[in-house]
Amino acid sequence: MNNQLLNQFKEYLEKQDILNKLTESQNLNDFGYSEIHTITAIGDLEKPNVTGVAKELKMTRGAISKITKKLTTKGLIEPYEIPENKQKVFFKLTETGKELYLEHDKRHNEWEERDLQFLNQFSTEQLETISLFMTSYNTYLASRIKNLEGNSND
Repeated sequence: MNNQLLNQFKEYLEKQDILNKLTESQNLNDFGYSEIHTITAIGDLEKPNVTGVAKELKMTRGAISKITKKLTTKGLIEPYEIPENKQKVFFKLTETGKELYLEHDKRHNEWEERDLQFLNQFSTEQLETISLFMTSYNTYLASRIKNLEGNSND
């Protein structure tokens, strides 16, 4: 049963990937998950900086620093300072970054609407069981990620 469940996860991830590629614009396909979600966080946060984006995305500051450097180089975000706090660097979306932000937001809303229709067929109790499982599984995966990140810093 465990192998069957793992194969079902694999199939789910593959199908989500196919659906994303079929429904997203070519613009979004050119970027990784972390890059697009960093753009989203910068677009959503009031004064986005590395620490704020890292907290929002539950990633390390080092990872966000690398991603923001890439996004700056690609012309999607630009750093800025505010006069009252010149020690912190904040980010804002460029026009191209705003276009990607809006495209991702549109696709995210379409995904949510599509999959909520599917979930509506289940009872509250069934959804609570699934949610409990997913919470536990995501906690397990986060723990594995943290362990691996800790080992790579040695």
